[in-house]
Amino acid sequence: MRTKVLLTHLAISLILLASLSIVSAEQTGKTISIALGKEPDDLNPIANTGHGDFYDVIKVYSGLLKSDDNLQMAPDLAESWTVSPDGKTYTFKLKENVLWHDGTDFSAEDVKFTYDLLRDGKWISIFPVSSEFKIIDDVSVVDPSTIKFTLNEGIVSFQERFSLPILPKHILENQDLSKNDFWQKPIGTGPYKFEDWIHGEELTLAVNPNYYGEAPNIDQVKYVFVPDESARISLLESGEVDAIKIDPRSMKTLEGKTGIKIYSEPSANWYGINLPGKMWPFESKEVRQAIARAIDKEQILDTIFNGQGEVAYAPFRDADWVYNPDIAFPYDPKKAEKLLSEAGFQDSNGDGVLEKDGKSFEFELIYPSSNAERKDIAIAVKTDLADVGIKVVPVAKSWDEISQELYRSNPIVAAFGSPFDPDDNNYQLWGTKFIGDGWWNPASYSNAQVDKLLEEGRTTLDQEKRKEIYGKLQQIISDDQPVAFIVFCNYVYAVSDKVSGIKPRNGPHGQGTNGGIEGELWWNIERWQKE
Repeated sequence: MRTKVLLTHLAISLILLASLSIVSAEQTGKTISIALGKEPDDLNPIANTGHGDFYDVIKVYSGLLKSDDNLQMAPDLAESWTVSPDGKTYTFKLKENVLWHDGTDFSAEDVKFTYDLLRDGKWISIFPVSSEFKIIDDVSVVDPSTIKFTLNEGIVSFQERFSLPILPKHILENQDLSKNDFWQKPIGTGPYKFEDWIHGEELTLAVNPNYYGEAPNIDQVKYVFVPDESARISLLESGEVDAIKIDPRSMKTLEGKTGIKIYSEPSANWYGINLPGKMWPFESKEVRQAIARAIDKEQILDTIFNGQGEVAYAPFRDADWVYNPDIAFPYDPKKAEKLLSEAGFQDSNGDGVLEKDGKSFEFELIYPSSNAERKDIAIAVKTDLADVGIKVVPVAKSWDEISQELYRSNPIVAAFGSPFDPDDNNYQLWGTKFIGDGWWNPASYSNAQVDKLLEEGRTTLDQEKRKEIYGKLQQIISDDQPVAFIVFCNYVYAVSDKVSGIKPRNGPHGQGTNGGIEGELWWNIERWQKE
């Protein structure tokens, strides 16, 4: 009897082991395929990350820190870190036994090498965000697993810059980075390794078996390049890809479709009309206020963005911790007409266009020809402003034609925004000292009180005091209207319902409807699961 019991237990154990093996086999070999409308030129992780806030990085790489689902800084290559009371010294303790994808040991020397590359300024064509790192006075290797940064100023938002992707010193040292093919087949420390790139077709990343963090659930990530949105939708519907980004107006064609889930992710990306303060008649605050009140923001949100987003009154969404709700104002064409009259504009000849000092109030409104949303906004603004006597002529230009000088000296459908610290973007967009500095401060806006608040906001550590500072900042900008804010857009995605583990979060500026390999809904793709 005892022998029979033992044999029975053995048989059950073998069956359980076989079942576990089957389950294990089912969990391996999983691939997520994402269809993108635009293919990257290379896999340089630092060249195309906006203004250095590194919202997300290509999954081949890692930074000292990374942003979590609440956009707070969390450990990545760093095990822990400390900050001095004045915010000028950061010391990072690195994780041990981290390997580059080629099997070489990672160390603090790689970190110093990467940051020194940007501080040097020699490779600004490769790393255009280099200027963001001039604040670093010194990078010191304390030991192979400890590194210290000394800054010349204690800027609250600078902590985010420590999500900068780290590059391999043993591969790139003394190399001509402008000619190196590393950017086509990179080596990093991230959760996925570069596997293959068939240009014009697809890019494949494979799981890193030596990853220092939690092992990814998905073994392979494949980005398929499909320029036409309708073709991307067809691939999703047929199950050939698992996720795509779509124009919000395409939601109607996919909602209710079996096997597909729609995700509408908030973004920090705001659209507005840049009103250069040095150009007639935008030097008048009343004129700028009138334009802002004559634009039907709700209708633009509903029609152009399918209601996916929210009306904008300042560079912060209403869910942002610094948002000041007192700055909101209604669509009010009558108020706009009154402001224009007070500014001296009249329709003296009855042609429906206002004049002042013998000059008609008409202007060209430039928009990038490649951006459908900005084109539609320009057309909507033309219609709205015509109702209050302002003639607008929308003009399409390619990005090759839109120089920084053109951007600063003409009304243009602008877009900016950062989901991170309130200092990000706003310090450069509204600060007097950034007038004429590249794409920054396109309205040539100057307000001494705003300059003071911007400096206080970035160097004040107490969050409640910072909230008060940025609340005042919004009040002034809302009153001055250097830009007529219109809407914040949401980013919309369609994903197979076989995929789980998705965590939408506030998206960054600069993400079109094509989708990209970073900064999208798939920011945490290593934690996704697939049935």
